[in-house]
Amino acid sequence: FGPPPDYTGPPMNESGAEKLFVIRLNDAAVNLGVSVLESTQGSSIDPFLLGSKDENDVQGYAGTPVNVNSLTFDYRVDVGAAATVFPRQGAYYVAVDSGSDPFSGRDLAGRYVLNAWVNDVTPPQVRLLTTRVSAGRPTLVARVLDGGAGVDPLSLALSYKRILVGAAAYDAASGIAIFPLPKDAPALTGRTPGVVVASDYQEAKNVNTSGQNIQPNTAFKAVRISAVQGPTLTWLAPESGRCVGAQARLVVDAGSTKPLRAVRFLDGERPIATVRRGVSGLYAADWKTRSTRPGKHTLSAVLVDSAGRRATAKRVVRVCR
Repeated sequence: FGPPPDYTGPPMNESGAEKLFVIRLNDAAVNLGVSVLESTQGSSIDPFLLGSKDENDVQGYAGTPVNVNSLTFDYRVDVGAAATVFPRQGAYYVAVDSGSDPFSGRDLAGRYVLNAWVNDVTPPQVRLLTTRVSAGRPTLVARVLDGGAGVDPLSLALSYKRILVGAAAYDAASGIAIFPLPKDAPALTGRTPGVVVASDYQEAKNVNTSGQNIQPNTAFKAVRISAVQGPTLTWLAPESGRCVGAQARLVVDAGSTKPLRAVRFLDGERPIATVRRGVSGLYAADWKTRSTRPGKHTLSAVLVDSAGRRATAKRVVRVCR
C-alpha cells in the first residue's frame, strides 16, 4: 500500500500484524487517546486503548475504535479513535489491528498515521472559505483544523434554510472540508445565514462530560453566504504565503450561473495550465516549479463561463528549494 494521494504528513505505520504503542501519563489529565488521521484507501484501522498488555483490559466503551457519544451524527460508527476520560497516571497501551471484509474476506490492512493526544478540551477551529459563491447550488468549502484529537470527518455538516448537508470529503493535512449542495437542497440566493458544525475525535469518546457545555469539543460556527448572479472563484490551495517545492497542487472552487468553459492558471503572465473539467466545482492543476525562480510568485486563476463572463482570483506563494 502507498500513502493517500498528495499526502504530505509524517511517515505512515504499516498494519496487518498487530502493533502495540505505549503512552505514559505522568500528570493528572482530563482525557487522553489516539486517532487514525490518515490511512490508505480501502483499509480499516482499529486502535484499542488498554490499561495493560492484556487485550481484555480495554478502557471501557471509549477505549474501542467506535463512536460512543449518542449526541453526535456518527454514533456507533467505527471512527478509528480510542480514548479514556479522567485517566490515572501510568502506562497505557494502544493495540492497533485491522480486520477483514465480512462479505469478501479481503484483508483490510493498510498504512496509517496514528495521532496521540492528552487534555483535549477545545473544539476544532472553523472558517468558511467560500463566503461569496454563485447563486444556485454551488460547492461550499470550509477549513476545519484541530490540534488535539483531530477532526472527525463524519461530524462535519452545514446547516442553512432548515436543512443539514454533510461534508462529501475532508483532507486532514490541509483541513479542507467540501460541501457540494445536492440538487434537492434549497438554492442559495442573496445573503444566507448558516452554521458549520465540526467535532473532534474526543467528542466521539466523551462518555462523561464535565461543565455546562454538553458538547465541549464541538464547534458551531455561524457563517453568512453571499450568492451572486455571475461567476465566482475562490483559491483553496496552496495557502497564501505557503512555501512550495518542486511541484504544487493548485486548487480553486469555481462556479457560475452559466455552464463553465474553463479555468486557467497562471504564474504572473506565464500560463501554467488550462482545466476544462472540474469535479463538484473544484478545478485543479499541478504546477511544476523546477525551472521557476525561487522567491515570491503571484498566481492567478481565471474562470470563463459559456456567456463569456470572467472571474479572477489571485494567490501569493513562495517557491522554496
